[in-house]
Amino acid sequence: MQDQAEGLRRLLSGDFVRIVTLTSGRRGVGKTTTLINLAAALAKRGKQVMVLDEHQGAHSVVGMLGLTPYYDLSHVVRRERSLDQVMLTGPEGILVVPAGKGVQSLVGLGAEEQASLVRAFGQLSQPIDVVLVDAVAGVASHVLPLSLAAQELVLVVDPQAASMTDAYALIKVLNQGFARRSFHIIVNRVASPEEGEAVFRNVASVASRFLKVTLDYMGCVPRDDKLRRATQLGRAVVDAFPATVAAQTFRDLAEEVDQWPPPGGEDGQLGAFMQRLIQTSRAAAGEPGLPGRL
Repeated sequence: MQDQAEGLRRLLSGDFVRIVTLTSGRRGVGKTTTLINLAAALAKRGKQVMVLDEHQGAHSVVGMLGLTPYYDLSHVVRRERSLDQVMLTGPEGILVVPAGKGVQSLVGLGAEEQASLVRAFGQLSQPIDVVLVDAVAGVASHVLPLSLAAQELVLVVDPQAASMTDAYALIKVLNQGFARRSFHIIVNRVASPEEGEAVFRNVASVASRFLKVTLDYMGCVPRDDKLRRATQLGRAVVDAFPATVAAQTFRDLAEEVDQWPPPGGEDGQLGAFMQRLIQTSRAAAGEPGLPGRL
């Protein structure tokens, strides 16, 4: 009863940060586009959204939104800049942290550097409601920490057989190597809702046969020319073409994320997330025999 009461108080007060990583078994399934649109839909619900962008280059969140990064997380790690100075402001007030180089350096941090980085996230000057993490795709050990550190993990998969196979491979590595048991699934680029459900059932049937995991089907994103056009414009479809089916899909996905149970205790704090990320970086680096392909 005490835990339930505490959870209710945190829910009503908003005194927690929801941290969600989006990943996939392989590149090219539209994960970053999905994240950008989900972030914008959450922002339109009144949430202050931070995006932690592990990618670099034109296909990163930063690149797709046309933002110009002057600093990244590595500058925070080296204590050359504050987290506020590194963050970029995207559409709908979304805050974007270029994080690729900084995440790669976490394994080698000393105790003082770790404490400084945890403080940097824990003492951010503005309140954050949701952190969406765009993690690099694949099952190689060096790309797993952001998937392991988040409270919630969303896998983006498309109807191609290779995408489904690689999604299962990622679930298997995270489950058997790191005891991750709960996964959310979004099926992207479907021709119909029925196709999305069929893809999910395909992945879920194999996973339930061989693994002790729980898969939650969040829904599917249709193939939509307006979604593609919004991406070309560096905008979210919920902003550029709000009347489309794709826009409604992302509003529905944002509503579902908003209704997930709140994290309890320190799990709902940004500083604690960074502490977990440092720990999982070291755990993944020390895990032998993981596949090296992306």
